[in-house]
Amino acid sequence: MSKRAALATVVLLAFAALPSFGWWETGHRVIARIAALHLTPQARARVASVLGVPDSLDAVADALAKVSTWADEVRPSTNTGEWHYIDLTLQDGKGDFGKRCENDNCAPARIRLFAAQLAGGLKVEKWSDLDALRFVVHFVGDIHQPLHAVSDADLGGNCERLDPPVDTARNLHALWDGGILKEISDDDRKLAADLDSSIVAGHRAKAWSKGNAVSWAWESHLLAERYIYSPLRIPVEPALFPKTCQDAPAAIRDFKPVVDAAYVARMKPIVTDQLSKGGLRLAALLNRTLGK
Repeated sequence: MSKRAALATVVLLAFAALPSFGWWETGHRVIARIAALHLTPQARARVASVLGVPDSLDAVADALAKVSTWADEVRPSTNTGEWHYIDLTLQDGKGDFGKRCENDNCAPARIRLFAAQLAGGLKVEKWSDLDALRFVVHFVGDIHQPLHAVSDADLGGNCERLDPPVDTARNLHALWDGGILKEISDDDRKLAADLDSSIVAGHRAKAWSKGNAVSWAWESHLLAERYIYSPLRIPVEPALFPKTCQDAPAAIRDFKPVVDAAYVARMKPIVTDQLSKGGLRLAALLNRTLGK
């Protein structure tokens, strides 16, 4: 069992009422809906075919939103927990992706592999094209959550407890998965439409669509350093990878980040930008792989 898969079991037992999805449902669905708005006609037709839905914007957007959480739903039964993140430590540089992604067991590598399958150049293990599409949709979303691209011997922020909780978010990772987003909106249709209007009005689509899974994950890593670990003064730990929070350093286990309403308010634009970028980049990836 992977280190975060093991943690997930502990978390589910301890906090059964908490959502178990990265970005939670709303964030993944927002990213999927924004992506649908920016697909080329050729890519949208291919997506519709793979998903088995009519080739219309509404049908594809609804279907992509529906499948965007599938990878989390099957994670326990498929032993694919390590595919949802990459553990880049605070000491790592951009050249350290390889050593943090052994046997392609990390999100950037899995995005690359499953995108190649969708493009027709590779068959990844036992997975169908439908599986490949569902994984790509989800993992592109995951790597735009900053705490899916960093670790400080804390399982990506899972070990820093919030006291008091922010809504239902009881640790730092949950705050960024959905606690901040719940303060913005829990209506994925409306939020996707609002964010897309902002993208169009700001002429951001072209600039934000660039890059690949490695550069996107590295951007998230830097955001985590700048907006999470540094301002919250989280102790910097050695490059350790505990299996559960009980195995994390005492400095992490005992650390209580000060997260107040002002911090949440400052982070809202970071969250919405990441959702927007995730949607645009997912569309760009699908356009490259399926739009031929």
